[in-house]
Amino acid sequence: MSRENVVWLSAGATTFSCLCESCLDDAEAAGGSFLDAVRGANVRGSVAAGAQLTLARCAAGHQIVLRRVERPPKLARSDERQLQLA
Repeated sequence: MSRENVVWLSAGATTFSCLCESCLDDAEAAGGSFLDAVRGANVRGSVAAGAQLTLARCAAGHQIVLRRVERPPKLARSDERQLQLA
């Protein structure tokens, strides 16, 4: 069973590295080793700086959707306690 592969990228990312969920599912169903599954599911590439949505494919041909995550808005007021670790 293949599932949708979605990878969320930070706002400034120009490269990515992920695992193809469909490849991992296929390897599990076939009873292969986890290490071999991870090696086969590894996907890397580059992304245009301004692209909000782009597509990639793993070596097996599964589609991977790459989406940008918006930066969170700045806080309305500063609070020095946010930087403290308890």
